[in-house]
Amino acid sequence: MKTLKSIYRENMDHNKIDPSLYARYRVKQGLRNENGTGVKVGLTKICDVIGYQMVHGRKHNIEGQLIYRGYSVRDLIEHLPQDEVLGFEEVAFLLIFGKRPTTEEKKIFLDALHKNIHPEFMDAQYETSNLLNAMQIEILKLYGNDPNPDHDSLEERMTKGISILGSIPLFVFSNYHHKRILSYPLQKKGLAENILALVRDGKPYTVQEARLLDTLLMLHADHGGGNNSTFANVVISSTGTDIYSCMSAAIGSLKGPRHGGAAEKMSGQCAMILEMCKDGWNDQLLEEIAYHLLAKELYDGSGLIYGIGHAIYTKSDPRAVLIKEECHKLALEQGYDEEFEIFDHFEKAAKKAIRRVKGVEACANVDFYSGFAYRMLGIEPCLFTSLFAIARTSGWIAHHLENRQSNRKLIRPANIYVGERKQINE
Repeated sequence: MKTLKSIYRENMDHNKIDPSLYARYRVKQGLRNENGTGVKVGLTKICDVIGYQMVHGRKHNIEGQLIYRGYSVRDLIEHLPQDEVLGFEEVAFLLIFGKRPTTEEKKIFLDALHKNIHPEFMDAQYETSNLLNAMQIEILKLYGNDPNPDHDSLEERMTKGISILGSIPLFVFSNYHHKRILSYPLQKKGLAENILALVRDGKPYTVQEARLLDTLLMLHADHGGGNNSTFANVVISSTGTDIYSCMSAAIGSLKGPRHGGAAEKMSGQCAMILEMCKDGWNDQLLEEIAYHLLAKELYDGSGLIYGIGHAIYTKSDPRAVLIKEECHKLALEQGYDEEFEIFDHFEKAAKKAIRRVKGVEACANVDFYSGFAYRMLGIEPCLFTSLFAIARTSGWIAHHLENRQSNRKLIRPANIYVGERKQINE
């Protein structure tokens, strides 16, 4: 008996495209050039991601840099006030408004983020096992409760974006805590401390734990306009649709395992490595683990070493470097120093194995130490990508506003038809 599924299976070849046609028609798969550089699709003043320089038409790898509105993220982190944990809020303000906030402006911004969310916004009239989907649903419900959701002025779009940014932590943790209606336990604290309070249901945390999470949120806040979720947001923004639809679409992109789910994969890989090292470890064992991962003989059989390698960074990912520094501080504070040492040595072993097996240089990326950081903070893997989305919302808002102000053209690239021409014979 035929079904729609069986009919589709019988006809799958109609969707199969010969891979050689991409080169023949000079179509850039993944929007990447043959030399590994990205195809230019837009302009931005928000964020710069630097991993190489082009000299006389040749790509030269350099130490990675991440720039927010002209500032190195390292400088932003190192110049944070020591008497508060509000680094994410300062970065979010910088990305959205284009400048570092004054004391007064930071207070105005914090007050806007701390506005109460009405309980009817989280009435949980749906069921989903995925927190990213729950975030999408709740953001679209905000559209339904907005008296003027399609108001097109930049100021209105900005205030709606701030409302989304302030709301989504509650959306995540309301669903995480089985649809229980929550409010921030520490109304005047920053996002990092409020998240720790929500994760631990009010139990205490240390300043270093809060600083580590704050650093993670700062480094996840943006990564240029070319990453998949930000580009999806910009493409949809170009249609002129509402900001709620754009933020929901960006979350849908981030949910994909090729984009935002790597930290969760890294956490499972971490657990496997620690289990294999429980009776003792050395560099030789760690190298063997790396080679077995590449040979598809360990973990999920993908042949990947999660947390190693990046499309732009080769020598170093500045986010991984900064997270590693904060992880080391907390590891010493909480007695995770041996685990930290294992991952430090495994990072070197993995880079060595990739160089020998694949003949390429690779560095630890943002996910490598993120999984270890969340593990030390007691945050479950199911929350990793949701926390990524909470932080990245600030960058999505900034790129949405920039696109609506500076690029009013509909983004509509071309496809080349490579199918057959057919005639109907009576």
